[in-house]
Amino acid sequence: MTKNEFMDAKENALKSLNEACDQEKVDEGALPLLSIINKIDGLYTSSSCAGRIVLLEIPHIGDKKGARFLGVWHRTIQQEELSAASKKATKGLLWLLAQAPIIHIGAENLPLADRMVKTAVACGFKNSAIRSLGKTVIIELCSTERLDAPIGRDGGLFCSEKHLTLLVEISNEVIERSSEKMSRLAEKLAKFADFP
Repeated sequence: MTKNEFMDAKENALKSLNEACDQEKVDEGALPLLSIINKIDGLYTSSSCAGRIVLLEIPHIGDKKGARFLGVWHRTIQQEELSAASKKATKGLLWLLAQAPIIHIGAENLPLADRMVKTAVACGFKNSAIRSLGKTVIIELCSTERLDAPIGRDGGLFCSEKHLTLLVEISNEVIERSSEKMSRLAEKLAKFADFP
C-alpha cells in the first residue's frame, strides 16, 4: 500500500469515527485512547470497544441471530440494574458477560504494527496481536480479563443473590482494570512524541 492509499484509508476511518461520535455510537471511555492513536503518523483506529458488561439471552448455544441483548453497559453497574434487565428475559439461556476493551488499529507497515503490539502488551493488553497482513496491517489490542457466566434460563435466574453479587463484583473489576490499562496505554503513547 502506498503512502497516499494509507492516508486515504485513515481519512475514511476518521470520517467514520466522527460520524459514529455524532450519532453517539462510540464508547466515551475509548475516545481518549482512540484520539491519541489517531494522531500517530502511520496508525488509525477502526471498530473498537472500551469494554462492557452484557446481559444476553441466547435461545441455543451458537444462535447469534436469535440472541437478544437485554442490557449493555460500558461502565460498572449496580446489581439492581442487572436484576431489572433480567426481567426482560423470556426463553433460552441468560448469560452475564464482562468483556475487556478491543481496539482495532490499521498500521502503515509491519515494524510500526510490531512496536504498537509490544507497547500494548507492556501496558497489560496481553492478548494483542497482528491479525492481518493484507494491504493494511491490522492489529487487535485486547486484554485477558473477562467473565462469561450462565445465570438463568427461560426467564428466571437460577443463581442465588449472593452468587449474583459476586458476579457483579467480578464484572465491575473487569471494567475497572480495563479502564486502568487504557489509561496506561494512552499515557505511554502520548509520551511518544517521536512515535514511531
